[in-house]
Amino acid sequence: MHPKVLSFVVAAIAYGITLVVANLVLGGMHMSWLWGIVAVALFTVTIALLRPLVVRLLGKHVHGWTWTLGLVTVLGSLIVTTLLSPSSGFDIDGIWTWVWATLIVWVGTVVYDLVDDRAVAAAGRRVERHRQGRRGQTPPTAATA
Repeated sequence: MHPKVLSFVVAAIAYGITLVVANLVLGGMHMSWLWGIVAVALFTVTIALLRPLVVRLLGKHVHGWTWTLGLVTVLGSLIVTTLLSPSSGFDIDGIWTWVWATLIVWVGTVVYDLVDDRAVAAAGRRVERHRQGRRGQTPPTAATA
């Protein structure tokens, strides 16, 4: 599987878990099972589109605003997901529910970002070994080839 596709799938799973946790913890948040799946897909696509846009807007100052970038993209993605979903399927009511939902999902994205690069790299190595048909043997690098 291509590393970007794998990263997207892992992101969708991570976002799904955090949205379910927020739904279970917050009384003002409602997510049905069917629309929950749609909401996870909408959220994942939205955050994948918003993050590079916000990074581009911040330009060279992005490193000083990393946590703000995460909060803004999570909040923006929650807003888009809520607007594109019926209220019976995915809804967030009340300012404090919005604040806590944003924080819960943001913490999940921080954890996801920490694990993503390592997981994708490890999966890429396994796929490469499988393709070569030599389990346990690492592919030659540019330095050894």
